[in-house]
Amino acid sequence: MSRIPEAFVEEVVSRSDIVEVIGARVPLKKKGKEFAACCPFHQEKTPSFYVTPDKQFYHCFGCGAHGNVVGFLMEFDHLDFPTAIEHLAGRLGLEIPREQGDQEKLDRIGRLRQVTAMASDWFRGNLKQSSEAIDFLKERGLTGETAARFALGFAPAGNHLEAAMGSRARPEELVATGLLIQRDNGDRYDRFRDRVIFPIRDPRGHVIGFGGRVIGAGEPKYLNSPETELFHKGFGVYGLYESRQVDQRPDQLIVVEGYMDVILLAQNGIPHAVATLGTATTAEQLDLLYRQTERIVFCFDGDAAGRRAAVKALSVALPLMQDGRDLRFAFLPEGEDPDSFVRTQGQSGFNRFIEQEAMGFDRFLTLHLDEATPGDDTAARARKNKQAHQLIERMPQGSLKRLTARQVDRHHGLFGRPFREENRATGPTAAKRPPPARSEEHAILRLALTHPRLTDRLRPAEAWYEGKPPAVIQRLLDDGLTAEDRQIAEAQNLVGIENAEIAANMLGDILEKRRQREGLAEKKRQQRANLAGTRPRPPHD
Repeated sequence: MSRIPEAFVEEVVSRSDIVEVIGARVPLKKKGKEFAACCPFHQEKTPSFYVTPDKQFYHCFGCGAHGNVVGFLMEFDHLDFPTAIEHLAGRLGLEIPREQGDQEKLDRIGRLRQVTAMASDWFRGNLKQSSEAIDFLKERGLTGETAARFALGFAPAGNHLEAAMGSRARPEELVATGLLIQRDNGDRYDRFRDRVIFPIRDPRGHVIGFGGRVIGAGEPKYLNSPETELFHKGFGVYGLYESRQVDQRPDQLIVVEGYMDVILLAQNGIPHAVATLGTATTAEQLDLLYRQTERIVFCFDGDAAGRRAAVKALSVALPLMQDGRDLRFAFLPEGEDPDSFVRTQGQSGFNRFIEQEAMGFDRFLTLHLDEATPGDDTAARARKNKQAHQLIERMPQGSLKRLTARQVDRHHGLFGRPFREENRATGPTAAKRPPPARSEEHAILRLALTHPRLTDRLRPAEAWYEGKPPAVIQRLLDDGLTAEDRQIAEAQNLVGIENAEIAANMLGDILEKRRQREGLAEKKRQQRANLAGTRPRPPHD
């Protein structure tokens, strides 16, 4: 492999979430602003391995292991440097640059970021000199501290940006970032004029685009940057960078509809609110948010438009609802939006509303179908149940999908097996299969086959009492599994193991209990042997 450009390495490291990467391999528990676990690089019973999201590194106070996300992958997954970078890049949907053109693209994007950063500084300077814009923000209840935190600015009327940038930015760069619009005849003019400016930053703080709110009368009320090499509406989320400055792994993120909602919620003590960028919620945006937290709460107006937006969000979210994720919906009282609600109810009132009124996505699903398909007779309930299961079928396999299906069945008056199984045709002569053989060893094998990286935890001698794994596990380690081994393993019913963290925890529990049980059995054999005055026989393999 040719040398990976340093700029690309920095890009991959800065965009990777070390908590997410390590958490998929090691069960982390939150402790303040850090995450702790028993060190994966040496044996210990008390956690001394810490991951620090703010600084994006890990450190073990027991053995001294220390590094960033690349170093962890190299050590834990036994990868070389290029392979570790390739793995992280793949998670981010990035291709490693191998041609000169790829490096040129990286350099161009880096330059465009410099241009948007300079433009943002210019907009901020204009705000300080515009009494009209300052008065507008004050009327909305914003403080100067909040305006500075979100880097708010102002674009004056007329065309001034190109002259203000001067030699610092070429006209074609200003056009490429969407700051200037170029007509067919070659004339250029400012896209944002007489507007309050909201810089849109990616999770690392780079300004990738802008939103502009007109002062006074004018259309459109809000104007966003166009699609550029830096800015893609369906991928970005407003307010996420500012939220991460408070806590990179919040308990939840609240999705609202507008820039001002995000800003005023933050000013009133609700820092973990974000907004989509003038478009319906996309899978890419939700995937980005679920990298930061396990719970997302959509907070919409309670009118028909808010309900429609919620239904669209639910439809997009269902394929992403794997075990460990939570999705809720809260609808504000009529005539209220997050901005007005938090100003009248305050931080405690808004938090209480979210806590008490946000409903689970399964509850919202049934509520929506009840409203869309009136009727409570048997035929109506059966029809709604079928529609619900058609939606649930889009969810990934796992405990969450099964529990959601069960809740929907209960709502429609069905108990016992899920509706789709009740109506599945079965032949009158279908033979009953005997229950699959069950064993602890095959449960361990099922976990390792589902998540191959867990196999490394089975190799050390200390993982097993007296250092010897069971025969079937030894066959796994020797790459000599039989078809019967795999068949029995696949038949093990282990709920939730699709989730890597749940599987890792389950494996740890099984191994620990096995060692304890075998140790206790050996102790009892010793005691019996001492009483009988004979030497104990070795335990059976």
